[in-house]
Amino acid sequence: MVYLAQVDDALSTKVTGLKWFKIYEDGMDSNGEWAVTRLYNNKGLVDFTLPSCIKPGQYLLRAELIALHGAASYPGAQLYMECAQLNVSGGGNANPSTVSFPGAYKGSDPGIKFQLYWPKPTSYKIPGPPVFKC
Repeated sequence: MVYLAQVDDALSTKVTGLKWFKIYEDGMDSNGEWAVTRLYNNKGLVDFTLPSCIKPGQYLLRAELIALHGAASYPGAQLYMECAQLNVSGGGNANPSTVSFPGAYKGSDPGIKFQLYWPKPTSYKIPGPPVFKC
């Protein structure tokens, strides 16, 4: 999953209270192949497009992977994230709905609590809000 949060200064170390909106997600496809398999096969690269309607300015980008090997019981899934600093140009004015971290997920959410091994899953509900679209 990939989220954006607009900030006054992307070089600031103050990140408490940021409001994030999801711009990309990938999970299990209709053939049962996982996003992490596609990521691995593509040598760690994923392509996605920033929404063209977002406001210009500085943003933090949060890229997140979810490990599901322990997700069958609490505390469940393990979340691994990294951030990047972006300066977005353009003339958009969208005001996407946002979530906060922590708080965007609960331990009982589908996709956070998940039985990976038995029975073999045929689908996966990605946690969090829907992907923002212009």
